[in-house]
Amino acid sequence: MTAPKPFYTALLASQTAEAAELRRRYERLALVRLFVFLIWVVGLILAFSAGGWWGLLALGLTLPPLVWGVRQHRRIGQRAAAAEVRSQLAAGELRALDHDFGHFDGGQDLLDPAHPYALDLDIFGPHSLFQFLNRTVTAPGRELLAKQLLQPSSEMERARTQVQGQSLGAMPEWCLDFRTLGHGLHDEIGHFQRLAAWLQRPAVVTGRWERTLLLLSPVLSVLGVVTGLLFVPWFVAALAFVPAALLLRKYAEIIPREHAYTAAMGKLLLGYAALLEHASTGPGGADLRAAVPALRRLSYLSSQLDVRYNPFVLLLEISGLWSLQWLRKLDAWREAHRTALPGWLEALAETDAYVSWATLRFNQPEWTEPAFTTEPILHATGLGHPLLHPARRVTNDVEMRTDGHIQLVTGSNMAGKSTWLRTVGINLVLAQAGSPVCALHLRTRPLQVWTSMRTHDDLSAATSSFYAELKRLKVIIEAVSAPDNAVFFLLDEILKGTNSRDRHTGSRALIRQLIRDKGAGIIATHDLELADLEKEPGSHVENYAMEVKTQGDELIFDYRLHRGVSQSFNATTLMARMGIAIPPDEIRHN
Repeated sequence: MTAPKPFYTALLASQTAEAAELRRRYERLALVRLFVFLIWVVGLILAFSAGGWWGLLALGLTLPPLVWGVRQHRRIGQRAAAAEVRSQLAAGELRALDHDFGHFDGGQDLLDPAHPYALDLDIFGPHSLFQFLNRTVTAPGRELLAKQLLQPSSEMERARTQVQGQSLGAMPEWCLDFRTLGHGLHDEIGHFQRLAAWLQRPAVVTGRWERTLLLLSPVLSVLGVVTGLLFVPWFVAALAFVPAALLLRKYAEIIPREHAYTAAMGKLLLGYAALLEHASTGPGGADLRAAVPALRRLSYLSSQLDVRYNPFVLLLEISGLWSLQWLRKLDAWREAHRTALPGWLEALAETDAYVSWATLRFNQPEWTEPAFTTEPILHATGLGHPLLHPARRVTNDVEMRTDGHIQLVTGSNMAGKSTWLRTVGINLVLAQAGSPVCALHLRTRPLQVWTSMRTHDDLSAATSSFYAELKRLKVIIEAVSAPDNAVFFLLDEILKGTNSRDRHTGSRALIRQLIRDKGAGIIATHDLELADLEKEPGSHVENYAMEVKTQGDELIFDYRLHRGVSQSFNATTLMARMGIAIPPDEIRHN
């Protein structure tokens, strides 16, 4: 398989050149098209001057090739636009390979601060995991990708994501074509929700006489106009329009209410159809081919109902009951495809999310597939934080049981303890979504991740940061104590909002309770006295440390995890470097 950087570099060059060539051709043909049109108009004038039949013959012979030429010209413009989009996507991926992914959607609106781990692990927002991963082009696909990151997938869902991600990961051009088709779709989840709600609504036009009148209305309109012009007074001919007027009065409130469900959906549905047509050419997509003509039909019907926005629509309503005619056809479409449409949209969302996972696999070929087991263990080697630039990423190993065991990590400020907690957590989230992980090896059983790392006060609820942390810890304790619930917690500097004696006493009690309830996790702390828990008989606590060294006035951070208790202190050193007067004999060094 081609390496990602050469692939995107070559694609950027080829698509930029193709877009420029097609754009030049399009502009040249625009001048030719204008010249041909002027000649065509002059020729028609001369033909009609020679006689009406000659003019009609010339029109019939020249109009089809003229329309064909216009369509060909438009296709060249569309090909140029598609090449421009592909070149932009390739440039965006080259930036992402250099760990500059701020131009992708971070999903800030999807963040729930009360979620078990989304806030602490940077799942959403600027420089988040979602921003790193997200390549979706539809609102349903975006929602599904977020869901996969927010809750562990079932074994079947995880396997399917893994298989589809691997298959599409070997097809980077196919994935880019999918994203090109969806570029500029401007989809919103509200569109999808309206469509789903419309699908469950009853038929609008149901009465027999109403259906009959829909068929007769255009005929009555023609008869009314003809007889009014040729045979009877206009007020008598106007009687032919009375049935349509009565029917419009009956449906005056129903028509706009029904139209609200499909308004402005025509272009979006056409985009869905194009994406599903492409999806049908991918792995396991043959069953989606029937959806393409059906969605294109629905797009057409919806767009025809949108004619209601035209100020002259009243003429169409009176003469042919325009809105009701299309609502009846939409009723028929809904009845025919009510059960199939949700499956098509679900398949579209899945494909959209799979493209993101496939792009991750293609862009990060050095990542590894996690292995799952029923044993209560977590083993990982070379585990790194995926959101850190590879050149600055430091990896560590973790090996522990997940049935009532805790690793206690001590270390100085900025030593990397919090980053290590996030490294473990974010890779567990990826693994349980069906993704590869940023590691040489990872083996674990399915775990529900819980974190308490960032707690803030809430002025609106008169809640201090300490009380907010207590509430968070209470929820984690309840999760750990729930039956058949394998929880893995990541706690950073617990009970930091109280005095040192209370913090130490409370922390010891919390650790013992979590172990007793068979919880497992990693706790980062500055409280070195907690390390004594490892010495207790039958202890399930293991001490690890991340050290900081000093060389003169410089602090050296290696971010390496090792067994034992931290022996380094750097707070006073940092304070002294910032100009805070501390007696030299009170500054502690390694």
